[in-house]
Amino acid sequence: MNKLIWKFSLLQLLLISCGTPKPIEEVVVQAFDKKTGIMVHSKEVADLDVYQVLEFPEEEKNRNHYGDRGTEDIAYLVMHYTVCNFPATMRLFTSDIPEGRVSAHYVVTEEERERDVQGGMVFQVVPEEKTAWHAGISYWRGEQGLNLRSIGVENVNKGFVGKESEYPNWFTFDKKQIRSLGTLSQYIVNSYNIAPQNVVGHADIAPTRKQDPGILFPWEKLYTHYGVGAWLTEDERDEKAIAERFTPKEKLPQGISEAFLLTCLQAYGYNCTEVGYMTPENTSIVKAFKAHFSRNQYPYTYDASIDRTDMLWVWGLSEKYK
Repeated sequence: MNKLIWKFSLLQLLLISCGTPKPIEEVVVQAFDKKTGIMVHSKEVADLDVYQVLEFPEEEKNRNHYGDRGTEDIAYLVMHYTVCNFPATMRLFTSDIPEGRVSAHYVVTEEERERDVQGGMVFQVVPEEKTAWHAGISYWRGEQGLNLRSIGVENVNKGFVGKESEYPNWFTFDKKQIRSLGTLSQYIVNSYNIAPQNVVGHADIAPTRKQDPGILFPWEKLYTHYGVGAWLTEDERDEKAIAERFTPKEKLPQGISEAFLLTCLQAYGYNCTEVGYMTPENTSIVKAFKAHFSRNQYPYTYDASIDRTDMLWVWGLSEKYK
């Protein structure tokens, strides 16, 4: 009898701590136009109420978009935007297909009033101990194929409209979304001791294919408010300060030097296989770097041109995080 009572009490504790499983349609009532079969339970992660997607049964195993990590350590946090709305994202990440499956560990919502979706809700689609399929063909700091060693976070955001090559109009990120993302990212970085320079955007690790999370992604806010990622503070964006604080091996050139810029980009982690001159691949890398760092929040500078500001940033970052 005592053993039975103990088991019942343990079950109650699990239900209280994890929340009773429920259809996702009961969490976001107006988001889906039909039943999805997605079951979630609530749990607390770093003071956030997170809804974790339950594993699908054997007869729907293809809806589990993840694989085993093996013995690989988690070393990277990769930021994305979805380009589509929340229900489309969840359907995509749990679609019952044998091949071409994609996913991310977490999805952070933006406000969608027409669907009564609140901004800053967090859904865990893939357990952290599993590999999500979010990075694809990728490279960072000498390592290829980052899925096995990364956590992927998708932020619901439309991305941009217009041609990518012609200063497109980018969509801003939801304030509540940013707060939840900051708290979640801080938890992930601290849990796995992820180095600041290994908090990256999809565009950083796959610049010829991707633009996310875009030039309006709040990288500075993540750094200053949550201690997440790499950045140069305002007082560090100075040639004298960089020289004194980080003791660089080389001085910043007086003019514009593509070779110097590309060498610094390579040192920081980008896949610059040719550092002597601009190639189409290097052009994409420069745009990714500017969107993340030197021109972040300035969408009308989203191009591959370089000036002293860009050179100062890449020089400073490559020295600060060497």
